[in-house]
Amino acid sequence: MNTTTAIHKEIGYEIMQYLHENLSHSNLRDVNKNGCYQKIELDNGYSIRFTKWREGKMPFYIILFNPKSKYIFELDLSMIIYNNDIYDWHLKPPKNEITLNVVRQELNSVIKFPKEYISSVQILKKTISSGINTPKNGFYFLSHGSWDTLTTKLLRLILSVFHGHKSSGLTINSSSTETEESTNDVNEYEYQRRRARRGQARLKRKLLEIYDATCCVTGTDILETLEAAHIISHAKTGVNNSENALLLRADIHILFDRNLLRIEPKNLKIFLDNSLKDTEYWSLNGKLLRKRNDGRNPSFEYLKNRWESC
Repeated sequence: MNTTTAIHKEIGYEIMQYLHENLSHSNLRDVNKNGCYQKIELDNGYSIRFTKWREGKMPFYIILFNPKSKYIFELDLSMIIYNNDIYDWHLKPPKNEITLNVVRQELNSVIKFPKEYISSVQILKKTISSGINTPKNGFYFLSHGSWDTLTTKLLRLILSVFHGHKSSGLTINSSSTETEESTNDVNEYEYQRRRARRGQARLKRKLLEIYDATCCVTGTDILETLEAAHIISHAKTGVNNSENALLLRADIHILFDRNLLRIEPKNLKIFLDNSLKDTEYWSLNGKLLRKRNDGRNPSFEYLKNRWESC
């Protein structure tokens, strides 16, 4: 999987997680069948799917379904232009008439997309194999926005579409609307947990970018197994950037956290604990850490502190 494809698939997973956390009484489950990656089921019978589209030919889409399993709103993630955690995303006109009217009310009239945006989407679609037809007109949604702005606006739009289809009983979790200043004791833990997870997700997207969506120890490129691993705990340093992190396969992350796998700070050589000699992991002993594609290295200071503390 190329880096751009991995990042956009990760964006889909993160959108689903955000919607699940913010929609009350929602159930998020992994599917990985018939082109569908994940599904959010709502109490009122409506659902949201992160899926391929057009018989599996076009990744990646977020699609809203009514209780009769008829799609009512399709969101093409290949229209999202991502650059250093800044996003541009404009929307194709929905095919469902009710949804179209709702989107008109929320986003005003159809516009002609900027030429630079169209060109960027064309390149992106080709890169992630998401068809060749690029809309030239649609609804203005987000320009040079942050991840928080994207998800907040998307949640608002999705709620409006559901309400337009007379979806009843749909509410937002109260803790999701709390600000740092207004968070009470009851919601403090949940607020901090979500805040930390958002930071972790942002870090992972950056690591996917600079490590070519590949584990920097094993070379694994299966997105679902990759995690952002801090060199020194974020709780200790307050540093949540790519110089204090590595992109690791989940099991390698565990070995790293438990100091069974260490990285020598000068030459970035990998050393395994002797207890792993008779395991499949031993072949990694003595190998060099995969290089970043931006010419930089993980922080020597953090690696040195970790190495000396083991």
